Amino acid sequence: MYWFISAFLVASAIFFLAPEKISLEANNAKIKRHLPVSLLILPLIVFGWLVIDTVANGTNYATVAAFGFVTTACLIALPKLHKFIMPSALLTAVALIVMVFMRMN
Repeated sequence: MYWFISAFLVASAIFFLAPEKISLEANNAKIKRHLPVSLLILPLIVFGWLVIDTVANGTNYATVAAFGFVTTACLIALPKLHKFIMPSALLTAVALIVMVFMRMN
């Protein structure tokens, strides 16, 4: 759970401290055709590792949340699949909420 909080804090810091000019240049830049496929390499490696770990150790809500994070990363990399980002994020959020409630009991 600490990794999730630290990732949120780092992302918030980057969002608030990043210069605005860089954001404008990134929006105006054209994405190369092969770039989204290369962005999938790391998420697919992590996804394969999660599948192997799930088969070996079973599943729980933390595993579902991890699958949700990786799936969301894959969907962000492919512009054609952006319409599925919100359902994937919703699945991840529900898994995280259930995981927190289970730890409280």
